[in-house]
Amino acid sequence: MQEPDTAASGPSANQDEGSMKLESRAALITGAATGIGRASALLFAREGARVAIADINRDGALQTVRDIEREGGQAFFVECDLRRLKHIAGAVEAAAERYGRLDIFFHNAGVAGPGLLENTTEEAYDQIMDIHLKAGFFGAQYALPHLRRAGGGSILYTASGLGLRPSRQSPAYSASKAGLLMLTRALAVSLAQDGIRVNAICPGPIDSTPLWQGVLARNPDIVADSYAEMNRQVRPIKRLGNPEEMARAALFLAAPENSYITGVALPVDGGGAMS
Repeated sequence: MQEPDTAASGPSANQDEGSMKLESRAALITGAATGIGRASALLFAREGARVAIADINRDGALQTVRDIEREGGQAFFVECDLRRLKHIAGAVEAAAERYGRLDIFFHNAGVAGPGLLENTTEEAYDQIMDIHLKAGFFGAQYALPHLRRAGGGSILYTASGLGLRPSRQSPAYSASKAGLLMLTRALAVSLAQDGIRVNAICPGPIDSTPLWQGVLARNPDIVADSYAEMNRQVRPIKRLGNPEEMARAALFLAAPENSYITGVALPVDGGGAMS
């Protein structure tokens, strides 16, 4: 099977310049109350997607829904604790029921790493593995029959530049994100015959997001300004990223017009993966 509408016509397919990249698609995005997820939900909706927002942050998620609807898009909120598989399954079913289909499963939600090896508790380790890797695995499993029913689609993960290279500050964080990247590759191979593409974005540090604030807060010895400056200076593009830049990368990988791209771990980090 092939992803609908575009794959069969190949790279020379005609597309009106003014057409929306995700028109008629339905997307489920985890962690869309804030940060990268929120920016992605807004952008996906502007590109024609109907968006289900799965998050534990009710107030932030409802604000994202209101902002999408104010722009004329369609969205709804489903409360979802990603540490509970029943919640993930319920969110997938709610999205498919509301929109009659599911074309994109974007597991974006994440938490800051618990810190150094000697500071990591079993509870903190389990939390980061559950939210990043376990939820990503089972979310894809629950989404799979709906993606097949739609004739194909996209699974997308927010991994990290620290899944491509090790983190000195939080080995558990690196391990969870590296696991997501191998999951991306394994699913890309196993689901290609169904017309389902699986890709990941690998952000660098993203300014003004809850995760970035969590990184700063986990170590009271960190001076926020100097730590941010260090992160700017170690990458060729001397600045931090912003959520909208990550959203544009996510849209690129999720859009059916890019139907020949799968198994990609795309660094969106100002060149940090090379430094």
